[in-house]
Amino acid sequence: MSLPKKSKIILLFLLISLTVISGVYNYIMKPPKNIASMKINFTGTSNEFIKLVEESSIEWLGKIVILEGLVTSKDAKGIMLNNRIYCQFIDPTEIKVFQQKIKIKGRFIGYDDLMSELKLDQCDFQN
Repeated sequence: MSLPKKSKIILLFLLISLTVISGVYNYIMKPPKNIASMKINFTGTSNEFIKLVEESSIEWLGKIVILEGLVTSKDAKGIMLNNRIYCQFIDPTEIKVFQQKIKIKGRFIGYDDLMSELKLDQCDFQN
């Protein structure tokens, strides 16, 4: 009971296709990295970090930072530090501060040239 050559080729193609689709799906759907266990690359004030990023923003992409600064505004998903750094929180319900000095841990995700803002995500308050 031998399969014809055409059937073998179709079966092989289907097997390879399923393997590739499975790999792509697993890569795309993996959860984001938890920053709690990642190495901290910078600790300091928000003004110091702004100067470093303005010199070379690409060097800081994806790096974990702990910043201290004054909360100048807030919205439903995050806060603004010193009118220049937007921090998006993991859990927005814990945002209860305004016009206070705080310390935040987050991941730097980019610099917005148009608004002159730095963006952090997965932020969390530090003690």
